[in-house]
Amino acid sequence: MNATSAGQGGAARPAAEVARIQGGGVVHLIVTGLEPLAFSLFLNEQAVPQNEVESLSLEIRAPAEGDSSPPTVAAVLSRYRRAVTGERNIETISLFPCTFELIAMGRRTLVVCTEAGSLDGLWIDLGLKPDGTGSEVSGAQALRIVLSEGILAARLTWTDGRDEDLLPRQ
Repeated sequence: MNATSAGQGGAARPAAEVARIQGGGVVHLIVTGLEPLAFSLFLNEQAVPQNEVESLSLEIRAPAEGDSSPPTVAAVLSRYRRAVTGERNIETISLFPCTFELIAMGRRTLVVCTEAGSLDGLWIDLGLKPDGTGSEVSGAQALRIVLSEGILAARLTWTDGRDEDLLPRQ
């Protein structure tokens, strides 16, 4: 492999340029405690202080068989921002397209969305195997991740209707 020609052929590009984060980027949510809820949130390497996070939600829902409605593919961060007047306002940021990774309770959920609002180019991996790969999800109908006011939930619904908690509390 030639790192200087990584990409799609053509002129050689330096590896540092090929490695650049482009588009919506990367979102990491790392939960370090549940009681009380403690987490670190990073948007493209920039930490978002926990006290600035009002909520974070990720929802993916494919239409049921025979349903012609469009899919739901959205991830939104609502955060508090100080206005010049000193008031705390809520700013809402759409996160997709991006790579979203949730690490919590010894579990990992990875969502890659290349096109907001579309199931094209979307995939979900669960876990982390010893070789560094995850288990690709197929046969899912919906995924919902919610972080808000001390609440953390992640649920996966299969096309057969089974609903599973990705972060079961023992």
